[in-house]
Amino acid sequence: MQKIALITSGIVFGLLALSHAIRWLSPVEILVNGQILPFITSLSSGIILALLSIWMFLAARKTKFSINKNKEDN
Repeated sequence: MQKIALITSGIVFGLLALSHAIRWLSPVEILVNGQILPFITSLSSGIILALLSIWMFLAARKTKFSINKNKEDN
């Protein structure tokens, strides 16, 4: 179950990193409380999210897949 969670979080972090990269490459301005969010914020966030995604996939590769079944001893 842990391997599935690591892969899922790796995919989510990867998609978020991709969205930040798209924002970096396209001239889209994001307003937060009337202020324009700087592009460097998206770049740094994208790099951090990409690194987290890579980390999750590497951790999933090292983790063995196992299903834990709850067994009660009577």
